[in-house]
Amino acid sequence: MIEIMNTLKAGFVKYFGEQKTTAFFSPGRVNLIGEHTDYNGGHVFPCAISLGTYALVAPRQ
Repeated sequence: MIEIMNTLKAGFVKYFGEQKTTAFFSPGRVNLIGEHTDYNGGHVFPCAISLGTYALVAPRQ
């Protein structure tokens, strides 16, 4: 994960310039049972996985 964040930071700096950034990661999930039943009150068994969404943000002026 550190390598991915370093690559993301390098691309951010190249595109936007050096700025103070905050990093975020949101893990993906899989449902082993119960797809589309959790919001209908059914039983589910979701699990987080290591694949997910990475993001860097910086304040604008």
